[in-house]
Amino acid sequence: MKKGNVTKKIAVLVMTAIMAMGLIACGKKDKDDSGQTSVTSETSTSKESKKEETSTSKEENKDPKFEGHDWPFISESLGLKYVAEVYNKCEDLTEWGSYKDFVTRDNHMYIKYPSLIPTSTNHVAYQTDPTVAMFDYASENSYTDEITDLESILKVSIENGEEFGSPIYWMKDYWNIYTDGYVTMSISSTELETIGQYDCCKYIGTATHAGDYDKTEITTQFVAYSAYTKNGNEPFYWMVFDVSEDQSLGSTIADYAKKMGYTIVEDPKDY
Repeated sequence: MKKGNVTKKIAVLVMTAIMAMGLIACGKKDKDDSGQTSVTSETSTSKESKKEETSTSKEENKDPKFEGHDWPFISESLGLKYVAEVYNKCEDLTEWGSYKDFVTRDNHMYIKYPSLIPTSTNHVAYQTDPTVAMFDYASENSYTDEITDLESILKVSIENGEEFGSPIYWMKDYWNIYTDGYVTMSISSTELETIGQYDCCKYIGTATHAGDYDKTEITTQFVAYSAYTKNGNEPFYWMVFDVSEDQSLGSTIADYAKKMGYTIVEDPKDY
């Protein structure tokens, strides 16, 4: 190789290195440099734009079956009925509780229990905390005619404790009381309140029980509601008991009872 060619190649390499260093120097900027801020701004604008598009897309694709509904209702898909949950007038309870269905005189009724649902034909269920929830109706009992208004629904049901459908009947079974034990209930206060789709009577009271063998009396507080079905005017009620040792869950059972009321759905029987 000739010396002249070598010199030319060295000169080219030196110039290339100088240009590269110049580009690096030009490209180095402080954090406050407008070039970097511009990129961040574009990214932020892009994200906001995507959020707006997603929001608009959700509104455009909103299922029309929910229109006109503020509370859970029965919907149908592929010939199968199911509870469509919508809560436009209270907190979203879609992820709260579990649904249990009951067949009354005129309706199929659905209500959420706070966590665990009753097994088989039972109406009472212990929850994942020291509370117990139950639901029942009083439209097919010998004492049904004694019920005259909202407030009397639970009161009359308690007075007829030996009847199927009475909360005393169910709680005896729950506490395994069959012979010498007993369950009594008393209501300390009532008030009218609208819960979800229903005009209700709210009750605060206590239940006292003693076992067949262990005669120690145990008193638990409860919060309950009663209402009439929209189809058939059937009286029904639900209750939540605080079974903690220190009776410290008063606010919890009040919250559970109210939330249960928001989830109620009735589906008229198709005779």
